[in-house]
Amino acid sequence: MLRTGVAIVGGGFSGVAVAAQLARCADDGVAVTLFEPDPLGRGAAYGTRHREHLLNTRAAAMSAFDGEPDHFVRWLGSRGAPERFVSRQLYGDYLSEIARQAFERPQFSHVSDRVRAISESASGGFVLGTDRGTQFESELLVLATGTPLPSDGFLPASLKRHRGYVADPWRFDYRVVGGHVLLAGTGLTALDALVALDACGHRGAVHLVSRHGRFPAVHAEPPVRYDVVPALDAADARALVRSFRRQVGAAAERGFDWRSVVDAVRPESEALWRRLPRRERARFDRHVRSHWERVRHRAPQQVDAVRDRYARSGRLHVHAGRIVDAGDAYVTVRKAGGSEVRLSPDWIVNCTGIGRTHTFGLDPAEYAGRMWCTGALLRGERFESTAVPELRVSAAEVAAEVLYALRARVSLTG
Repeated sequence: MLRTGVAIVGGGFSGVAVAAQLARCADDGVAVTLFEPDPLGRGAAYGTRHREHLLNTRAAAMSAFDGEPDHFVRWLGSRGAPERFVSRQLYGDYLSEIARQAFERPQFSHVSDRVRAISESASGGFVLGTDRGTQFESELLVLATGTPLPSDGFLPASLKRHRGYVADPWRFDYRVVGGHVLLAGTGLTALDALVALDACGHRGAVHLVSRHGRFPAVHAEPPVRYDVVPALDAADARALVRSFRRQVGAAAERGFDWRSVVDAVRPESEALWRRLPRRERARFDRHVRSHWERVRHRAPQQVDAVRDRYARSGRLHVHAGRIVDAGDAYVTVRKAGGSEVRLSPDWIVNCTGIGRTHTFGLDPAEYAGRMWCTGALLRGERFESTAVPELRVSAAEVAAEVLYALRARVSLTG
């Protein structure tokens, strides 16, 4: 059995960011092993096959290191301005370079294999089993398993058997698509699919289905920074929403766009979330979360322009409702009012967003001080857990706690 000090499972943004922080700060002799079968730094977001896919956040906010806000912009150089939405492929190149530098350090290694099982070892560490049958024992464990495929349990089983069904909308090669397309979802993933279809010369109709039939809001150009930090009331979900609306109204009276208020609230969102009573967090998730996500996670104007072109050409059809039935040659959508429409798509792409995360059956609370989760695994615990500005903070926190645990062990054994 092979041994390491720290095992990191997952090599997307979060896994690479934790490894990079450890490479910068760990003592000599610390062994770190990262498990990822795909190229490092790509993950679901940055492993796209289509260079037309853009970041949904401006380059100035995309540094991988919380203490170096201009790190990505300096790496970009002349390839992109701070206020631009650059290619996700280019951002993947940035993360790949960070990973390359981290794993140049002695005793830092990348295992190009997938972890299939994790259990506790006799010594109190962890045993990791891979697809190839190799076993590793690690003292400490970081789970950074990334963005899971969209959930599909609510979709008719017959739809998932359709010959044109696409379960992974992020890594799919849209050049093979022709004819009519059905996108399940109207969020950022659906807009990404539209962008890829358009870039590949698709000329058929596109039908989009979601509960409310609403697209994400669009970024303002140019962005305007709000000059105050909004004070919001987090006594309960209703008070939080009301105080936010008051802030938007007050900002509008001073000539600020609502987007400026949303962006000003973002750095405070985690603290506000933690102040909400647990029952009020659940209430927010049920009634407000989808509306917040629509205005918080906005699309670049270049991306929305593709949606607009499809709409103006008469090839875009939006249905507010849900998919209730499917066969080899049809899909039935039940609209909000109860009426039904039957569609005949050649391709069906699941664009419903992030699915359920996987912790290998381990309870993080049971292994506190030995095991950490970061990235999409923190959904439900943290208010924001999928965007780089929050992910890099989480990665830095995890790396700091790992280093503390390593040094404590050395102190005890020394």
